[in-house]
Amino acid sequence: MQVSDRISLNALRIFVVAADCGSFKLAASRLGVTPGAISRQVQNLEAALGCVLFDRANNAIRLTEAGDQLLRDAAPGLRILSRAVEQAVNAEQQVTVSVSTTLAALWLVPMLERFRSRWPDIKVRIDTSSPEPDMSRSWDLAVQYVPEEAAQPDQEVLLEDRCRPYLSPALLATLEAGWTLSDVPALQCAEGNWDWKLWLNKAGLSGTCLSFAGHFDLDHVALRAAIAGMGMVLASEFIVRDDVRAGRLIALPDTPDIVVGHYVLKTNEPASAPARRFARWLRSLD
Repeated sequence: MQVSDRISLNALRIFVVAADCGSFKLAASRLGVTPGAISRQVQNLEAALGCVLFDRANNAIRLTEAGDQLLRDAAPGLRILSRAVEQAVNAEQQVTVSVSTTLAALWLVPMLERFRSRWPDIKVRIDTSSPEPDMSRSWDLAVQYVPEEAAQPDQEVLLEDRCRPYLSPALLATLEAGWTLSDVPALQCAEGNWDWKLWLNKAGLSGTCLSFAGHFDLDHVALRAAIAGMGMVLASEFIVRDDVRAGRLIALPDTPDIVVGHYVLKTNEPASAPARRFARWLRSLD
């Protein structure tokens, strides 16, 4: 057996602390143990190494030449090891959530303070880089949008995308008496307008011809356009809740809420404890 195999890392750490403090008593106070425990650990280390590390006299300690050399060689490595352990612990206390930009900006982020106030030690990282996350990558959880026609029975539905048209009160005020849906300019924010087509079909309005006043690649940009009065946008109530309360948007009268898709929750297994806790918190939201 090599000498290094007989060396206790704990004893080595105690030696470095004692050398740094210049006193077994001060080292004991820093580490929360007795001076006798410090002395025994140093003695065991000296026995394993076969050399004296401290000169002891009148309750004072002074590094020997061998002790000074060991301190210079061991201290940097112990600091690196300490940082590695700290980083590992911090990584365990982080959860990365993949979510679309719109859902993050208008639903999840405004509520994150509620999670942080309950679990301040868990760091939440929001990743909006991909709308369809590859779960083999570094996400712990993903909230992924699935159109109604693509829904699977084994998927965990977190939120229903129950939509209806919303528009600015100013635009609504411009509509003349007897207006129809065709008279209201619409905003596109889904490829091929599949959401509008599905909504119209389920609402029994499949023959309606909409006039599109704008095309956007992100939902929340289309919502800003609706607030600006450019047209009506198809959205779920939980997405536009703050804008409705503030009077920036209003539901188009006499239009139904219809499910056009779902936000499903996916977990990258095996899930860490922080990921499981965040998932439980997500499920509790209304």
